[in-house]
Amino acid sequence: MEPVLILLVMLAGVSHAFFPAGETKCNATQITSQCSVTLGGSVYIQLMTNASGQHLRCKKKLTTGSINVFSLKKEKVTIQHPYKNRTEFFINSGTLKITKVERNDSGQYSVDVFDPNGVILRTINVELDVQENILHILIPVCSAVGVLLIVVVTVCACRKVRRRKKTGK
Repeated sequence: MEPVLILLVMLAGVSHAFFPAGETKCNATQITSQCSVTLGGSVYIQLMTNASGQHLRCKKKLTTGSINVFSLKKEKVTIQHPYKNRTEFFINSGTLKITKVERNDSGQYSVDVFDPNGVILRTINVELDVQENILHILIPVCSAVGVLLIVVVTVCACRKVRRRKKTGK
């Protein structure tokens, strides 16, 4: 039974190689936007056409308040934890990129755009919806069922051959 389990784990890994989580591009240049992304994938959220010379602060709203995602001031982008190693902000295109999207990335994001005096000029709201990739579930399940079917057929065939040898037919 152990070789079957090893084969199932290998098939699940191979299915992820053939069907990787994709990239999603969202245009959030409107005041409020909706964006759906696949779990484990990457999302590019265009917030404005160019952020050069802008002062921005992006927050994710939580039930207990909000957390900072990134800020842009004097052409310097500062990414906050837990987004630090999987988030980039491209100043020249005004695009936020989040890689290896997690379930808890779902939610309401707001980007405040400030004038040089620190007064909010406008706020851009983006609703990010992280969805499970059905192929990442379906392929390993189908692979497992297929392998189990092969094992059952092989076991039945072996038993039939043994019975024939015992009876001498």
